Amino acid sequence: MRVPSGSLEWSPIRASDGAETLRLIRECESKNSSLFSMSEDQLADLLESGGGNSETVVARNRGAIKAVASVEVLAQKGSELQAQVGAYIHPECRTDLVGAAILEWQKKSVRELASTRAGIDTPVVIHTEMDGHMTAQRELLRAAGFEKVRTFDVMYRNLGGEPLEVSRPRGGFAIVPWIAELESQVRELHMRAFKDHWGSASDIALWWDGALRALQKRWSFVAISPEGRVAGYILVGRHPAQWLREGVSTAYAELLGVDPQIRGGGVAKALITKAMRAAQESSVERFGLDVDVENPHGARGFYERLGFESVGDYSIYGLRL
Repeated sequence: MRVPSGSLEWSPIRASDGAETLRLIRECESKNSSLFSMSEDQLADLLESGGGNSETVVARNRGAIKAVASVEVLAQKGSELQAQVGAYIHPECRTDLVGAAILEWQKKSVRELASTRAGIDTPVVIHTEMDGHMTAQRELLRAAGFEKVRTFDVMYRNLGGEPLEVSRPRGGFAIVPWIAELESQVRELHMRAFKDHWGSASDIALWWDGALRALQKRWSFVAISPEGRVAGYILVGRHPAQWLREGVSTAYAELLGVDPQIRGGGVAKALITKAMRAAQESSVERFGLDVDVENPHGARGFYERLGFESVGDYSIYGLRL
């Protein structure tokens, strides 16, 4: 296995590194004022690396883990492979040389994994995410050839005060609890609702799979048409790691989708107000979501009218190999 160059001592991650790696990540998140926190499930994914689609390495200085870097080849998109990379570096070890060495390793590692999986000539697109206020890290990405692909505003609404009013959709639509029997129909709607957004069918499927892991059914709802068809949904999650770091309980709308043929009928507003009221009744302190700043349907203004305020943004960066 190839490892990053430089003064730090790099090696493949082991299961026994998990607790120390998690402490490093939490320290980095706190220092960075990160918009999101890594879950223990996501850390477990890093510990499972090495199966042919992913690799994770850690760096030590005097025996202590000071950095972690990962790569994963995700899915085929047409003739291209999609890959994801990420890294955490302890503040005392952050230099342009360390960051550049990690990015160079990530590019080479992705290329090697992709060649093994699909052949040496297969095009690969690497994606990574970065909070908007992480200026130095964004510059490193640009210097390594990454370009900004999309930006998302992270927005929150406090749930304190009087019970929230739940909006009613027009046209006889009903808002019902999330049940397992509806999930296949909801997923099919999800694929249709987001087909005109940025990305491909494989991207949209990955969004669904990732969001479903955080699903809290008690805060998630489905809209049913008068004919009995799924017409919309809101999938709300809970992220305990972020609760502990920030000291604020939060319900987070991972996905909100409405059948394109019935947009404008108040279904989206009914779904989100229903979800917020359910979270409020669970004594949750705030409700969050993120919105594509280039959303073609005026989503940001819609959420602002519901009382949401932006607390920052993050961007997806891409590099074609």
